[in-house]
Amino acid sequence: MRHKFYKKLALFLVLVTALVTVFTSGTLIYGAPNGTSLYEDITEISDKSTVLTRGNYLNYGAVTLTKLDSMKVRISGETAAHKVCDSLFVDLYLYRSKDGINYEHYREWSFEKRNGSYFWKVLEVIVPSGYYYAIAGIHTAVFNGEAEMTRAYAEGLWVN
Repeated sequence: MRHKFYKKLALFLVLVTALVTVFTSGTLIYGAPNGTSLYEDITEISDKSTVLTRGNYLNYGAVTLTKLDSMKVRISGETAAHKVCDSLFVDLYLYRSKDGINYEHYREWSFEKRNGSYFWKVLEVIVPSGYYYAIAGIHTAVFNGEAEMTRAYAEGLWVN
């Protein structure tokens, strides 16, 4: 009898915890009271994509977008491999949005490093203020003609 009670109690606690997590995270992510945006206080966004099933060559790819001032951002992308590869690629894509929801392509860059296991590229870019910005990166490692690729994406940096 006690066993059934504790089982129901545990299930109830898990359900309550899940509901609290869902509702509080939605409030924190999507907005603040009085029409202000939580994005306005953020000065850096980033994402790291690790290859879940261990790749033969590619380890991970990461992107970072940092607000430097009202019209300048720093963009960085990195590609890491498990061993020295013939080529490593970092393709960076900058997007912008007026509302923080609908992003449009703004600029892009492609970089390659030969004979390496790690490649990091950093750019400082002048951008118009009054937009939300997002960064995407496609990270590729090529070894003996075989390529492995992953993608990283981060959005929501307000530049005013």
